[in-house]
Amino acid sequence: MFLLLLSLTAVISAWILFWYLWPRPLGQLMLALERTRAGMRPRTVTSNGIDWHLLAGGHGEPLVLLHGFNADSDHFSRIGRHLNTHFRVIAPDLPGFGLTRYREPLDFSMEAQARRVLELLDVMDIERFYLGGSSMGGLVACTMARIAPQRMRALWLLNPGGLHQAPLSPLLQTISDGGKNALVVRNRRDFVQLMDHCFVSPPWVPGPVWRLAADRAARRQNLAEIIFAAMRFESAPLEALAPGIDIPALVVWGRDDRVLHSDSLAILGNLMPQSKTLMMPDTGHLPMLEKPRESAEAWISYAESLAQHFVHDSGRV
Repeated sequence: MFLLLLSLTAVISAWILFWYLWPRPLGQLMLALERTRAGMRPRTVTSNGIDWHLLAGGHGEPLVLLHGFNADSDHFSRIGRHLNTHFRVIAPDLPGFGLTRYREPLDFSMEAQARRVLELLDVMDIERFYLGGSSMGGLVACTMARIAPQRMRALWLLNPGGLHQAPLSPLLQTISDGGKNALVVRNRRDFVQLMDHCFVSPPWVPGPVWRLAADRAARRQNLAEIIFAAMRFESAPLEALAPGIDIPALVVWGRDDRVLHSDSLAILGNLMPQSKTLMMPDTGHLPMLEKPRESAEAWISYAESLAQHFVHDSGRV
């Protein structure tokens, strides 16, 4: 009986250690299981001195997905399982985030990030592709579309950042007034508060996984502040980019976005001549995490409609 109690105490202690205090091993295991379930596999691709970490899976036309600020490629794992029967999904960690590594100091303006992604795709021999972006990733995607429009089949923008004329959310108003930037994570409490800002109905995330993400973000607090300043002050706004994007685009917004005001959808839709807009009810800042199936189905339907339109026009010619 004593040995049984001792063993049980050891198991409980180890569980508490890994679940709460040292989440990295268990968190990494759970992330690996999530990726496997989604059919997304990690890869490393080196391009111009950058060792890119990315997730890839599926088959079909390439669909490149760019994550937002203080996020990484795992933001697309859950939606990946709904996409990878239709597309070859490629989701890189942008430099400064996730597991992508670089050796020299980098320019973190959105144009510099956009050119790096294009160089990565060159190395991967991907010439033409669909391109999606969430939040900051949407701004990078629009910048790529201005640099190399001939390479884009269509854009998929999920609550994209970068509109300077849109109403400010309370979160961004606080930043504008010189207050605390809730998008920069300093500790686990900050991470939990940020998640509250991002969702209406937060998806379930195992404790070790969110603690792993929170600890990683907290270690990069200073770098995150540099990247945020580069996005805010050193990058072209969407108002300057969007009118020149002559590419089909599906622009999606969560009606209850507390990070970027949902009025942005109508503004951006008016700026982009070939865009279709979709407002998702009861949805926050990260539709691909909060409603992965609905978000994927909206994009698949849009991409199929573009293909049918192309076939129809080709036949008519």
